[in-house]
Amino acid sequence: MNTQHRNDLSPNSIRFCMLLGLLIIKISSYAQPVYIPIAVTGYHHDIVAESGTSVLATTSTMIDGSPLVARHVLYTQAFALTNLLTGGMVDNGTIVNGNRTYQMAPYDGKNALYLSRFGTVDSTRNDGTLTFVKPGYYARLSLLAFSTEGSSSLNIDINYTDGTSERALTNAPLADWYQGTTNVMYSGPGRIGRDTTGPFSVDGAGAWPNFFNHDFITSCTNQNKMVKSVTVIDTSAGTGSRALVLAISGEQIQPYTITPTVLPARCGSADNGYILLNVTGGVKPFTYTWHTTPAQTTPFAAGLAAGTYTCDVTDSNGCVRPYTGTVTLVTPAPVDAKATSMQVCAGMPTTVYADTSNYTPTTYTWNPGGITGSAVVVSPAVTTKYLVNAEDRYGCTSVDSVEITVKPAATASFTVNPDAVCPNTPQIVTYTGNASAGATFNWNAFAGATVQYGSGAGPYGIQFPNSGTYTLQLQVSVNGCTSSATKKVTINAPLATPVVSVASVTSSTISFSWQPVPGATGYIVSVNGSPYITPTSGSLGTTHNIINLQPVEKITISVIALGVESCLNSAIGKAEGTTLTDEVFIPNSFSPNGDGRNEIFRAYGMSISAINMKIFNQWGELLYEGNDANTGWDGKQKGKVQPMGVYFYVMKIKLANGSESIRKGSVNLLH
Repeated sequence: MNTQHRNDLSPNSIRFCMLLGLLIIKISSYAQPVYIPIAVTGYHHDIVAESGTSVLATTSTMIDGSPLVARHVLYTQAFALTNLLTGGMVDNGTIVNGNRTYQMAPYDGKNALYLSRFGTVDSTRNDGTLTFVKPGYYARLSLLAFSTEGSSSLNIDINYTDGTSERALTNAPLADWYQGTTNVMYSGPGRIGRDTTGPFSVDGAGAWPNFFNHDFITSCTNQNKMVKSVTVIDTSAGTGSRALVLAISGEQIQPYTITPTVLPARCGSADNGYILLNVTGGVKPFTYTWHTTPAQTTPFAAGLAAGTYTCDVTDSNGCVRPYTGTVTLVTPAPVDAKATSMQVCAGMPTTVYADTSNYTPTTYTWNPGGITGSAVVVSPAVTTKYLVNAEDRYGCTSVDSVEITVKPAATASFTVNPDAVCPNTPQIVTYTGNASAGATFNWNAFAGATVQYGSGAGPYGIQFPNSGTYTLQLQVSVNGCTSSATKKVTINAPLATPVVSVASVTSSTISFSWQPVPGATGYIVSVNGSPYITPTSGSLGTTHNIINLQPVEKITISVIALGVESCLNSAIGKAEGTTLTDEVFIPNSFSPNGDGRNEIFRAYGMSISAINMKIFNQWGELLYEGNDANTGWDGKQKGKVQPMGVYFYVMKIKLANGSESIRKGSVNLLH
């Protein structure tokens, strides 16, 4: 038994590298934070005139000046168009600047927080809370805000759904809308007085006022909490300035999690472990500082020996998330190759299996054969050593072998002589194998044959009473192993009986024929019970001709198909035939009138083999001549029916026996 370490990358290592590459690509693709609008409630004043001709009717308070001077508010582009003014706020309240988008509350309702120190200014409050319609996770938040009557100072608290709060900004300055020039998000809508009717005086359109972004972040410890609301508190030094908050946006994030994938130090090696960190949520991108020597700065720490490792994961807000993980050492336990039976007969099955402790390999490969599995069934023909290679999921392998001894078995061969014999013919069965003394022989009753002599290994004398194909089987057992052999023995049946028929006949000859009989070595024939002779077509021929017969003479033929032995000769096949008569009949009248009777004039006779017939009228003119014994005169000449009357014929007739004669006479044509 031994173990070994594969130097090439295992499938798990390859997957690790691919995952690392994907993470690096993902990290490099992070852009600047994007601020999206957050729907909130909590505004307490309407500061934007959006329709009609009365500013007083469409706003709830002025936002700078005094009750006697200025009394400015904002107005929309739609209001400007109605009242023939320049400037104006965008009508939809959506303010976009770069990667920031703010959405003001509807202009026909409350759309601003209006704050001053201690709420000293008319219509203001010291603080206000904007409650998120839908709480969420945020890394950065931003107010769209400005100050009037000079700059203001603000404290900002972030309130979480778990009931906790944190101070995000303290005394943060907010510039005056007609003085500040940094962090400008929206510029130049102009302002008008809060008057009942026009004409209205526009101030600053195209250049002033400015709205500013007022940014703050959630602390590192609170980024996994849901933000419920933001509270804004005016902490200005004086009581004359006013702070206005118009909208809030934020960079939404997912809760921060670190999911490690750890690959231990494998195969007993000291420095091939890995840790891969997959960081989700939080504020991207991240930086990584592993406390290794040398330090590593990617999510993937490689070349680690067994031990505990820490990494500082820092987000783009500077929040540090420590990770601690442990790399273990995996040393594969030796595999022990075993078998259910260490000794088997040739071709018999046994199970070889791998016995392991302390770890479970993922694949087992047995050779010879390249068979996989922790336990496999083998059937060796000869003594064979089986080697198992057990590989764990890290590519570490252990090797061992087990030898299966194949016990010798005797062969079970035998011969049968003679083969292909007739029923009841003695045959000798002789064992030709190599069985030693002490072997047992089972001949399985010789397939039903009659055993005349023999025992044990034989030889045996046997005899089959009936034809057929028999399978002899021998089983030889020695050393607990059994081998077997079979042999088919053919006991021949007689040949098939010839099927004989009359091939041709005349008044003086008959020809008989029969189909070839498979396996026949020749044929003999007997005519009318005479001794058997060779057919006229030869010993292997299948026809026999008989000549010099009398008309209407009956002949019986018997045919036997000959086998390789007389016991195989077929039964007698018989056929009968009668020679034809030699009489010829010529009618003295016919009536070709289409009634289907006596339509043709011709000569009739079974022995006619050829004929020439001529028809003449009473003036000696030739009307018809034909040479077909079966086709006569139809009473026409050139397709025209001849008149009733007497006509004359001359026929030259040849009979089947070769004789010829000329017949002359008259025939009446009737209609």
